[in-house]
Amino acid sequence: MDPLEQAAGQLYGEAPSGFIAARNALAAEAKAAGDRELAAGIRSLAKPSVAAWAVNALVRHRPGEVQPLLELGERMRDATDSGDRDAVRQLGRERQQLLAAAASSARALGDELGVPVSDAAAVEVQQTLQAAVVDPAATAAVRSGLLVRTFSSTGVDPVELDGAVALAEAGAVEPATAPSTATRPRAVGRQATEKKPPVKAAPEESREQVRERAAAERASRAIAAAKREAEEARQDAEDAQAELATTELRIRENRARHEQLAEEQQELRERLDAVQGELTDTNVTAARLRKERASAVRAAEAAERLASRARTRLASLTADDDRDD
Repeated sequence: MDPLEQAAGQLYGEAPSGFIAARNALAAEAKAAGDRELAAGIRSLAKPSVAAWAVNALVRHRPGEVQPLLELGERMRDATDSGDRDAVRQLGRERQQLLAAAASSARALGDELGVPVSDAAAVEVQQTLQAAVVDPAATAAVRSGLLVRTFSSTGVDPVELDGAVALAEAGAVEPATAPSTATRPRAVGRQATEKKPPVKAAPEESREQVRERAAAERASRAIAAAKREAEEARQDAEDAQAELATTELRIRENRARHEQLAEEQQELRERLDAVQGELTDTNVTAARLRKERASAVRAAEAAERLASRARTRLASLTADDDRDD
């Protein structure tokens, strides 16, 4: 494998937060080994966005979830070319299920590897894989595992892949045997003991020409570094915008929930007021009924006393009548 492709394959398996440090370490090792060209190539590799990293991570760590989706794209193109509408519809439903599963898997894998994948980034993952389904060039880009940025498809025009892949000619990445983001970058290129012969100016070049060529090379490296830094800044800005969009979405959801709870609270307060009023009415009624009960008890006791006296009087009169007889 080409040393630069080997280095890129290693770097794009790193978490975005550790990418720059790993890139600098690999470039320093290549330079120490005497391979300045490889070192410059490594330094030119741009940091991937979180969404692009998530796609790369799926390809490395969960190829069994990505490969069926990419193969489905070939089947859909065959069905479309053959005019099999029923097959196209069936494959379309299968595609949506696989895309949803892949986006969910990307978030779970991000949590597992310590790289949070926001809702917005998960949507970008889904859009990228959707583009890979419909466009063979996008399929190859995803399989490389070297995405710098995500992309999407209109379904009509070819997918815009300019600057999307770190190395445009790279082949498919080898799946990782075990997910890890903490491995130390290993040396790439020539060993440190193998010294590359120093570059000498051709005999026909004058000192002025050598200085001009060296200045041109420095300018070229400076431009490449500036482009890389600009790309990394753009990606950081996109990541920040994605996080902002996610936060704003959560704010809107929280506000809606707050309003809903406030309405429920108001309804409960009104219901509580109604219940409190009913409770007050029952307390008043209970006090009145207690008074009525006391009056009824007193009336019943008085009636009982009168009845007792009446019975006693009746008994006395009955006894007198019996004696007269």
